[in-house]
Amino acid sequence: MIRQLLVIFLFFTVGLHATVTLTNEKQKYDEFTIHYLYDENNQLEINDVEKIDFTTVIPSQFTQGYHSGTSWFKIDLNNHSHIENFVLYFTEPLWSKLDLYTLNNGSWGTQENGLNVSIKERSIQDNNPAYKLHILPGQNRTYYIKGQTIAGHLGEFQIFTEEEFFKPTRISITEKYTIYLGLLFLILLLNIYYFIRIKDRIFAYYIAYILSFIVFICMKSGFYLSYGFAGWNEGLHVVGTFVVIFLVLFSNRFLEMKKRIPLIDKFFKLSVAIIVVFALLISQDIPNSSLLFNIYSSLVFTVLLVVSFKVWYQGLIGARYYLMALIIYMPAMGLMTLTFNGLIDNTDISRYAFLVGSFVEILFFSLILTNKYNEVNLQKIHMQQKLLKTKKKKEKSLKNKITQNTNDLIVINERLVKKTEELEIIKEQLTEDISERIEAESEVKKQKSILHYQAHHDSLTELPNRVLFSARLKQEIKKAKRLESGFALFFIDLDKFKEINDSLGHDTGDEVLKIVARQLQISIRKEDTLARLAGDEFTIIMEDVADQKDISILAHDILNILSEPMQVGEHILYISSSIGISLYPKDANDAENLLKYADTAMYRAKENGRNNFQFYSPEMTRSVMEQMKMKSSLRQALDNNEFQVLYQPQIDLTNNKIIGLEALIRWQHPTKGLLTPKKFLSLAEETGMIVEIDQWVMHTAMKQVVKWRNEGLDPGLLALNISMKQLEDINLIYDIQNSMKVHNFKPEWLDLEITEGHMMKNAVEIINKLKQISDLGIGISIDDFGTGYSSLSLLKRLPINKLKIDKSFIQDIPEDEEDIAIINSIIALARSLNLDIIAEGIETLEQANFLISKKCMCVQGHYYYHPLSDTELTTVLSNQNKSTFNS
Repeated sequence: MIRQLLVIFLFFTVGLHATVTLTNEKQKYDEFTIHYLYDENNQLEINDVEKIDFTTVIPSQFTQGYHSGTSWFKIDLNNHSHIENFVLYFTEPLWSKLDLYTLNNGSWGTQENGLNVSIKERSIQDNNPAYKLHILPGQNRTYYIKGQTIAGHLGEFQIFTEEEFFKPTRISITEKYTIYLGLLFLILLLNIYYFIRIKDRIFAYYIAYILSFIVFICMKSGFYLSYGFAGWNEGLHVVGTFVVIFLVLFSNRFLEMKKRIPLIDKFFKLSVAIIVVFALLISQDIPNSSLLFNIYSSLVFTVLLVVSFKVWYQGLIGARYYLMALIIYMPAMGLMTLTFNGLIDNTDISRYAFLVGSFVEILFFSLILTNKYNEVNLQKIHMQQKLLKTKKKKEKSLKNKITQNTNDLIVINERLVKKTEELEIIKEQLTEDISERIEAESEVKKQKSILHYQAHHDSLTELPNRVLFSARLKQEIKKAKRLESGFALFFIDLDKFKEINDSLGHDTGDEVLKIVARQLQISIRKEDTLARLAGDEFTIIMEDVADQKDISILAHDILNILSEPMQVGEHILYISSSIGISLYPKDANDAENLLKYADTAMYRAKENGRNNFQFYSPEMTRSVMEQMKMKSSLRQALDNNEFQVLYQPQIDLTNNKIIGLEALIRWQHPTKGLLTPKKFLSLAEETGMIVEIDQWVMHTAMKQVVKWRNEGLDPGLLALNISMKQLEDINLIYDIQNSMKVHNFKPEWLDLEITEGHMMKNAVEIINKLKQISDLGIGISIDDFGTGYSSLSLLKRLPINKLKIDKSFIQDIPEDEEDIAIINSIIALARSLNLDIIAEGIETLEQANFLISKKCMCVQGHYYYHPLSDTELTTVLSNQNKSTFNS
């Protein structure tokens, strides 16, 4: 509307004498008016046109809808610059004819251009029409352009100085399209890979859709002209029909119309045939065929929108992303359709909205197919696990058969012994039979020895298995009791061994276990026993331990030897181990408890960061039991409303007013009383409940802040701590937006705090997610700053507003010079990055005065306020309001 009013204004103010004035100040002219004349019957020539008064003035960026005749454009130039050479540039390559007429010495010279003229024959060799203009300083010249196209009278005239047009750094329209094509090609390669791996027809439709869209972009940009291909005026619309065809086929397959709505499935298949007919009609230049195709396409996409809502409601996986893509794509396609038909003005938005919308749609569809690819891979993994279980069942059956065969052989052996006694009586008469019996007995003993070995040793590493280990452990206990000596039991578990099996395969994992077995065998003494219990679990019985130092030395040796790089095939692998150690008779005097306590100590080693060893202590068992009880209680805490939110005010020292609140969770445990987060948040992380707890805190705190504000109280910013699990949750941004919408909570009231250590994990993903949160208008702070290891380059890339000085640097000031130096550095860093800063943990007046001297005026701590309940804080805020009013 604004553009139309501008054109009307120009028409009345400039009249029929629209002139482009060239000055020294501008290198490019892209917003001016030109004269326009439509020759419906295609009868006028240049000598006729120069005598006609043009009565229509249009913008240089224009659209006139579909026409079959000839369009004439008149451009008046007035050169007030010192430059002589200019270039007239047209940004639309799909005109079959676009010739420039210039009057020189009484005769008309022509620069031919358009699809009918090859690039080599043009005055300026560019995919889009371009013309050389020579105008002396102070001279006025008039140019006429004769144009013919059926692709819609669409385009934009631009005028450059010759130096600007041929500048190497200028990015042309064709180059922008080339970048766009490159992105599409990368997406195409990704989906070709998926198709090769899965061979699902939906990937074939999607690949065809992207290919047809790439051809569409090549047509739209004129990119193909630079390779000597002939121009095709109807080609853009023909290719556009195939883009729609493959999009319909892909959508029909993805939305499962054949199974869910068979009638719509038939409609889509019929639509494909109808669109093919439209493609033939458009290729033959049948009048109004493009317009009818656009109308029918709108109908098809409307049906797609309706059925996608339905299948989303029915719970189809990925339907939400498909619906979002369609909602973005349809308005973009509508803008392009309306522009080509001349129903709205040609602007950068209307011309390029389709390309942007289509690219977003393609990205969403790729996300859908990526999910499908991952889903199929997951099914394969489940199938492999099922086969593994079947294999284990067969192995168990085989072991049973071996046991049965062993028993049978024992019976046979007893019979043979009895037979031998009988044969002794008639030894002289049956010498030959006795020889055969001796031979048979020898074979039985050999088989018995083999079966006994197999039943007591691991087939992979040839180490003693769990059966033999248990027997030797009991034997060692008896021996130690008799000799009144002691021994140590090592329980060894390889760290992250499952990742090797998952990434490199079980064959590589088996080779790793063999190497580990050999290295452990080398590490121990001859009298010690090494066994493999199962998987990546090994045990060592270290006999006759005189000094506990010997046990530690062996544990260190094992850790060191297993930390060395390991060559497995073409791979160099680095592994480590966690070791738990129990002692006889100090920890237990029976096999079952010795093994259980060594296992418990091993898990404590893993909790302490892996690649270390731990001796068992009774506190470990009590700690494990206590953690199990706490985990069980934690699962009931949300349902029983045992959590509560306290709020610690943040103070501005310039006026001692509350400027914000940090929401802090507490657990009112039924038997243990009020617990701080240190007592239970690590368990919440371990059990996965941290996300639910964080969401509960967010809802509760937002609801309370809105209540205060509705009562006329001003609590300032709400600061919420975000856990790593919550940052990794794909629904985080949706949950935040939903919470704000439910409680009518404004983004500018919210400040999210992320600890410094979280930034170093998946830094790229964290930065992208934080940028999305920042774009919502929500503030982001770094909590406990100075305690982590973030780099300055990473800090500069983060969309943060505030640094929060950790209380560990505050507690010893102003006496501790090192803490003072750190605080000075953090404050200087914040100011250099233009960030706000707040200090937490203020507990004394001296600490507050020190921060005031450093102009750190925002603080938080017990000196001012302890964490308060909502009722207590309501009283504080009310008193602050009264104080402000009275002052």
